[in-house]
Amino acid sequence: MTKLLDWRRTVVPQRHEPGCVPTGYEWLIRHLKIQGVNLETFQEDFDLGQNNSFESVSAKIRRVYPTINIKVESYTKGIDKVTRIKSLLEEQKPCLISLALGNGRGWHIMPVVRIDETIQMINHEDAEGHCTWVFPVAEIIWRHDYLQGGHDISWIEPT
Repeated sequence: MTKLLDWRRTVVPQRHEPGCVPTGYEWLIRHLKIQGVNLETFQEDFDLGQNNSFESVSAKIRRVYPTINIKVESYTKGIDKVTRIKSLLEEQKPCLISLALGNGRGWHIMPVVRIDETIQMINHEDAEGHCTWVFPVAEIIWRHDYLQGGHDISWIEPT
């Protein structure tokens, strides 16, 4: 099993809908203990509403905080996405996954905290802690390959 160490120490409740992308980036920044970022209004500052995506939100973050080295990768095949997520977690690099929800519900952005034959992701957080979703890897691959959207991952590289 490959898991992100100490992930439970970082709790970031999502304050707005649809704000899972800026919330995910705030989670990464807090988990990585990146200094010099205004986290009090981070979600509000980088929430682009219906235009939220890894590309659009990360571009705005880079304009304001050019030293935050955000990476975004898109995959054609789900197995390639899962393989990359596992390699990032093996290096203790937290990442965000875009997961297609199906039935016209779009996708959801979540931090990945564990992977083996299943993938565990933080679905949401509140004052009491984390609510996680666990999916078999095969289902993550199927959702990637057969549902619309959800082809990207994102993470922050050290500078």
